Amino acid sequence: MKKYLALITLMMILAAQVFAQVAETEIEGVGRASGSTLQAHDEALNRALRAAIEQGVGSVIDSETMVNNFQLLDDQVYSQVKGYVRGYEIIEDNQGEGGLYVIRVRAAVALGLLEKDLKALKLTMKRRGNPRVMFVFSELIDGLEQAGAVTQTEMERAFLAKDFSLVDKAQMQMIKERDAALSYANPQQAAALGRRYGAEMVIVGQSTSDLMDTSKPYGVSVFAYRSQISARAIKTDTAEVMVSDDAEAEARGPGRIPTAKDALRQGAQDLSRKMMVELVDHLRSEAYNTVNIQLVISQVNATSNKILVKALEGVHGVQRVSERSFVNQVVILDVTIDGAIWKDFDSKLEQLGIPLVITGKSQDRIDAKLMNELHQ
Repeated sequence: MKKYLALITLMMILAAQVFAQVAETEIEGVGRASGSTLQAHDEALNRALRAAIEQGVGSVIDSETMVNNFQLLDDQVYSQVKGYVRGYEIIEDNQGEGGLYVIRVRAAVALGLLEKDLKALKLTMKRRGNPRVMFVFSELIDGLEQAGAVTQTEMERAFLAKDFSLVDKAQMQMIKERDAALSYANPQQAAALGRRYGAEMVIVGQSTSDLMDTSKPYGVSVFAYRSQISARAIKTDTAEVMVSDDAEAEARGPGRIPTAKDALRQGAQDLSRKMMVELVDHLRSEAYNTVNIQLVISQVNATSNKILVKALEGVHGVQRVSERSFVNQVVILDVTIDGAIWKDFDSKLEQLGIPLVITGKSQDRIDAKLMNELHQ
């Protein structure tokens, strides 16, 4: 009898834990797409379930500390509908009336898992220093340059909504369209541009929105536009391309420019979601696995260079050392290290027993000077 009581008690505890992780919340999701297609229905449903997750997060971050963690949920959490939504019921479906699907769902969201992942993401960004981000985009509508970049503004808004740290736009001079286009094609130039404004990461991109067709239902002109956006996230200290992605979107409306901008806006929202997922994955990998550090050391001859490389390879936590260039007594070394020693790597350099003086430091780059020639 006691065994049965113990078993029942255990089952009740487990049930209580599961119940504590699942909460029902009623929300409304709207999918915008031309026509009344199955694709529009699926989009509205996915947005409704995503909104349920967001509302579930809102019930967890009820203190200042949890609000600060919100930046780190990003879209890696919101996009995991299957992982966090344990079940749902469609309680309203307008069947695409008027060309716009509106679906309301009642969903059971696993709050415990959300909170756990939120805490993990908080740790990730804390260990990688919450890099300041700068956006540089070129934008064309029907082949013409646009003074106000809708794509850049929308992506900045999306990243700010997740509390990513952005470079103060008031400190930035007007960046010409030509410079933005060149920065996308040249990571080194993009990195230099980002460093000029104090950014650790620069997201460069190019976007277009072009007319597909026009129609006149009921005598009113309706324009259809398709946007295409591509972007790269680049570390400013090493010019490493962290992630690269693209997005497309379509929009229909009565005005050409407003419709073109709406297509850009929708594409930018989609691209923001995808890039934030990829960036957090990249940062997490560096925080818990490996990080690439660039060492730039001056006053180095050939013999000293060999001794330096050998000494670095012997440092605990250093996995690989490769020489990128060696010109005019300046050697640039790419060093792959364990994420666990990233924060204290400069102090490890000072403990090598080699007369190195650190002259500059950024998130993933260290500049140093060799004070005396080394001998084997």
